[in-house]
Amino acid sequence: MKNPNWTREQTLACFNLYCRIPFGKLHSRNPEIIAFANAIGRTASSVAMKLVNLASFDPVHKQRNVRGFANASKLDRALWAEFEAEPNQIAEQSEDAFNRLAILGQLPEEQEPILPEGPTEKQLTRPMRLVQSFFRKSVLASYGYKCSFCALEIRALLNASHIIPWNVSIELRADPRNGFCLCVLHDRAFDRGLMSVGADHHLLISSRVKKANPAPLHRVAFLELEGQRINLPGRFLPDEECLKYHRTSIFE
Repeated sequence: MKNPNWTREQTLACFNLYCRIPFGKLHSRNPEIIAFANAIGRTASSVAMKLVNLASFDPVHKQRNVRGFANASKLDRALWAEFEAEPNQIAEQSEDAFNRLAILGQLPEEQEPILPEGPTEKQLTRPMRLVQSFFRKSVLASYGYKCSFCALEIRALLNASHIIPWNVSIELRADPRNGFCLCVLHDRAFDRGLMSVGADHHLLISSRVKKANPAPLHRVAFLELEGQRINLPGRFLPDEECLKYHRTSIFE
């Protein structure tokens, strides 16, 4: 019997799953996809195909001619358009939809992210927690759980870093194109304006960290990285306007 059409809630949850999984693992043998398929009463193959359909709308994969447009539905297209226009809204809705299915289908849950602190963030609402959770999972998965600057792959030392800070732009809080996966050292350096990324995706190092006779870690972590090309994500390329803001307003 033919499966019923995908509902909006299922599509939202599937979009969330797409953002959680590195692009090279969007196949029907992936345990996460199998568990999700069981939770919504579909086959792993149909979920994998849905994920590929969603991937076909990503500008990164359009350049790579990812197949999927022929099978993508109007709902897929509309959802992606909504995400590009209102990333916070779709982030919140998709995270909520996935969490509901996780409870019903007993999908594995992840540790809650560490949320930003500061005077304006003392009482984070549930929607903002969903938004931050979506951002973190999407960014880390997009970069394959590897620091964009140094390629460190120890997950406990990786953060999802905003390019335009959380407290500067509400509209871009959930947008993974406003993020990098960075190790804790480079996350802090980027946040403090000691490092930035040029329009050609090469690393810029502030004069504040350049010194004679640096310690070995200082030399390797900063000086030797200057001019190196960053590791780009498998989806959600960093937005150039966000990078321009960082270079002109944060980098020193």
